[in-house]
Amino acid sequence: MTNTTAHPSKREWHGTHHSWSYRPQAFRWAGERIAGVNLLPLAGEMRAWMMQLGQLSLMPTPEAPTSGGFTNPYTVSGVTLQLLMARIINASHEYATTDTPNHNEVDAEVERIRLYNEVLMYSARLCEVAIKQLLYCTQIPESRYKRMALGALLESPCPDCKRQSGKKPHLVSLVGTLAHPFHLCLEFEHCAMDHMDLVNRLRNSQAAHAGVQQLNIRSIEMSKLQLMQDSQEVLNGFVHMLSHVEDLERRMLVDLAEKEKVINMLKNNGLPAEDCNFNLVPGEEFVFDDPAV
Repeated sequence: MTNTTAHPSKREWHGTHHSWSYRPQAFRWAGERIAGVNLLPLAGEMRAWMMQLGQLSLMPTPEAPTSGGFTNPYTVSGVTLQLLMARIINASHEYATTDTPNHNEVDAEVERIRLYNEVLMYSARLCEVAIKQLLYCTQIPESRYKRMALGALLESPCPDCKRQSGKKPHLVSLVGTLAHPFHLCLEFEHCAMDHMDLVNRLRNSQAAHAGVQQLNIRSIEMSKLQLMQDSQEVLNGFVHMLSHVEDLERRMLVDLAEKEKVINMLKNNGLPAEDCNFNLVPGEEFVFDDPAV
């Protein structure tokens, strides 16, 4: 894979960005001590693998949630989706570049559409799970985004306004909300979200619901050539999109690791649990104000 791709069509994004803080589940806990951050760099690992710069990892050795194990459900799902996506990319490339003497023209065309559909579906699914993994670490209620597909994560009506009769709801962007405290809004709104929107629209129109590409029976070679071209176009956009999500992942991981260090130091110095109800603001240095002083 390369890190270059044709730019998708531009659109104006109007979703507002809300302020947020981390919640305790942003960390993995061993008793009252923080054992680590409760997320993995899903986008970063997937992109590195696609660029042939790294390997995909399995979940770390399972540990009980009370002994420092992961409790983020989207981390667990994301690791599985990474491995599935890798299989799909390999299968698509292998079919497009390998002779299949047992396949006729119809077989080749059906296989082209099947593999292309999987490339589209799992590109969108992996993006969804990477975003939801980050949202799980925030105080934004999981009920807000648990059932959201990629398009709604990019921009959706405010649920509070929707409950007010006769009022037109304003739009909220959960992706933009995540990016905002790390000063990544422009990067996302002028590039990353356009790529996410394109993948989502292709998935919805060609690989979900009732939409699908039409069969075009021709030579096996032509069907395989189209599979290679279509898959490469989607995957080049996908690897570029992952670079933006990777940037956000990295910022959150570093931010949480710094906060973890301070909190564990306070606990080591005897700070009681009842004084640990911190407001952890993303992108801001955590400074403890001792109420006893």
